[in-house]
Amino acid sequence: MENNQTNPLIVEMTDDQGVKVKVEIVSQFEDGGKNYVIANDLSNDTDSYILEVRTTDAGDELISIDDEAEFNRLCKVIESLEGEE
Repeated sequence: MENNQTNPLIVEMTDDQGVKVKVEIVSQFEDGGKNYVIANDLSNDTDSYILEVRTTDAGDELISIDDEAEFNRLCKVIESLEGEE
């Protein structure tokens, strides 16, 4: 899954309420052997998502983080990555 400034990666996903949302993948990172992306909601400037990227035979799938402990851990990982920039 590649994203760069000249060709932003925009995908459509379904949020937790079943609504289709277009998001832009703005960052990728790895943690614990898994790949993740940060995606910004294009229709709402304040909503962002952390999604796991799973590669299957059909291609890459974006998987929501449903476990609260994992989500909180990933938020801390993102904060530490932002601190390095």
